[in-house]
Amino acid sequence: MIVKIVLVFAGLVAGSTAALSAALRSDTESCLSHSLPDDQQIAACSAVIRSSKQVNRAKRLALLERAGAYGRRGEYGRAIADTTQAIRTAPSARAYYTRALAYQNMGEDQRAIRDCNAALAIEPKNENALFVRGSARQNLEDYLGAIEDFSDVLQLNPSRALARFARGTAYYSAGDYKSAVADFSKAIDLGLTDPAIFRMRALAETELGRASADPRL
Repeated sequence: MIVKIVLVFAGLVAGSTAALSAALRSDTESCLSHSLPDDQQIAACSAVIRSSKQVNRAKRLALLERAGAYGRRGEYGRAIADTTQAIRTAPSARAYYTRALAYQNMGEDQRAIRDCNAALAIEPKNENALFVRGSARQNLEDYLGAIEDFSDVLQLNPSRALARFARGTAYYSAGDYKSAVADFSKAIDLGLTDPAIFRMRALAETELGRASADPRL
């Protein structure tokens, strides 16, 4: 069984905008705000990009923030275009990871893996790049590789519940049902309550010859 895990596009931490003009500063603050609707953030980031005649840090941040907003809207081609422009001027783990996420959402898992590798070459402990690479490997039925990546994520961040669930699905697909049950249970303990988790745990328990005692099933 293949369970596709999709990671939500994340925003970036803004740098100082003190030296910017008032209008550009306002657009930049809106571009970096994750409380705005995606269409408003895209408009603000586009204004920053247009105002920057040359590629500078503010423009790169705006490109990556706009890519994230496009990704949340499912406009992965536009997200890829923005991250590619950012990578051409200043390769970064964040830019590669964001483009990898877009590729992974489009089902282009080999490209996602290549970009995750590039991100990890720059920042070996980037847990988001590890997570996306694990998801892409799982889609390609490389379950052992996926388990390794999700385990590395959990070593960096033991409380990342979605990584625990993702590793559980990889264990299930690899036929290690005991480890799958353990990860699904831990994900639930960490606060994940999606019905899919309980269904997956019940399936793993059935494979072990046990009946689930969860009253929701």
